[in-house]
Amino acid sequence: MRLRAVALVLVGALSPGLAQAQQDPYFARAQAVFLGLKPDTRLWFQLVLTSAGHWPAVPNIGYSRRLFEATRQFQLSRGEAPTGVLTRAQVERILQAGTAVLNGWRLRWVPHPTRGRQLWVPMGLELEAKRTDAGVELREPGNRFRLKFNYYGSLDVENAYAVTLREMLGSGDKINFKTLKRDFFVITGNQGRYSRYVRYHADGRGILGFDMSWSEDDAPVYGSRLVTVISGSLWATMTGAPFPETSRVRFPWEPGAPESAGASRQPPPTTTPSTTIPPAPRAAAAPEQPPKPKSSSGSGFFVSKAGHVVTNAHVVQDCSAISVRPDGAVGVPAQVLARDVINDLAVLKIAGPAERTLPVRPSVRLGEGIAAFGFPHSDLLATAGNFTLGNVTALAGLKDDSRYLQISAPVQPGNSGGPLLDGAGNVVGVVSAKLDAIKMASERGDLPQNINFAVKASLAASFLDANQIAYETGAPGEKLDPADLAERAKKASAFISCR
Repeated sequence: MRLRAVALVLVGALSPGLAQAQQDPYFARAQAVFLGLKPDTRLWFQLVLTSAGHWPAVPNIGYSRRLFEATRQFQLSRGEAPTGVLTRAQVERILQAGTAVLNGWRLRWVPHPTRGRQLWVPMGLELEAKRTDAGVELREPGNRFRLKFNYYGSLDVENAYAVTLREMLGSGDKINFKTLKRDFFVITGNQGRYSRYVRYHADGRGILGFDMSWSEDDAPVYGSRLVTVISGSLWATMTGAPFPETSRVRFPWEPGAPESAGASRQPPPTTTPSTTIPPAPRAAAAPEQPPKPKSSSGSGFFVSKAGHVVTNAHVVQDCSAISVRPDGAVGVPAQVLARDVINDLAVLKIAGPAERTLPVRPSVRLGEGIAAFGFPHSDLLATAGNFTLGNVTALAGLKDDSRYLQISAPVQPGNSGGPLLDGAGNVVGVVSAKLDAIKMASERGDLPQNINFAVKASLAASFLDANQIAYETGAPGEKLDPADLAERAKKASAFISCR
């Protein structure tokens, strides 16, 4: 892109000259200049301003006091006159910063698999796409970015808002912003480095939207900027508001661009559903370069001093290499000694001895207090593990499945395989799954809260017996202080990495 040529033309539209801009600091003047631009130019100006980190709002062809103030703040940050009307040098700086970020994202329209509605997605992050029951999930290989583009066919906006808010609060998110309108809602929150943005719109009898999380605001993700741009694309898709048809940064005023490019466009038509999610385009590589290995993670706990680790079968499924990281140590290789896919159990073995182990108690009572320990969202949350408290809420799982306990202790992806403890520090279950609250609300019209499941310790004991692995048996005893219970769980638990 010829930035200087673009800057010259834009300055000609935005300011008749530096002196005049400095002499005219009023809102009315800035508004008149902005509205004198072609609609597509107005949209791109805001998108570039957002990408450069100066405009945290959905682009609009109208002019607002907020946009005026954002432009003035940019000028003030440079120690320059806050006129609200940009100079040539200011335009060049915004273009250089914003287009570099936009080109790195390489945004593309991606259709929802069943609805055909489209969303701008940052394919430049080399996303891995996976179909789900509700739509598609896209994840950056380094786990710095994840986006779920979902449709729930029998859930309305108000109920979905309630479900999402309760789920985020139950997961420990600090809610930063929330709004509920007649036809859409937005909720944002964070936990330490982890940030999350959820937006859904009414779509037919259901809701369609995205759930995005990211772990950093640095290059190449720039999550807080990126989510504004993606949110704008969804707004345009759902409301028919003007939005650029292509994400390639070629401005309507750029020399050589066709004159017709100046007209504002609607998002691409959505009447033809697509069931194919295009894979993320990858940069050309030499033939000898192997593909990046996929990885996943989970939790486990030691049951013997010899180094036997219990976890879920699904945690170590299809692994070519497994690493187990005990508390306060580095990861060491592990091998799978046995797997029970039906009961979702597995036992691993590391070469070295284990410092701490947990006794197994084969029974537990309804209503008994329990605690879960594990490594949820290890790429986002504390790498030393998470400890949550709750109760046994049922002695069976879904549809009276007697293999499972239902528990109220909050768990997240990555908790799988971690220990479920009673108040005395005995293992009474192996954390296995959580209920998808939004999906449940969509299918059943219910608003579930903290409905999670663990494989009963009696099954784990039988599994260890069948594989002739010695372990300590526990019994109800004096309850520990939660801090002491957390310390005991942490010392005997392990982070499991699968490649």
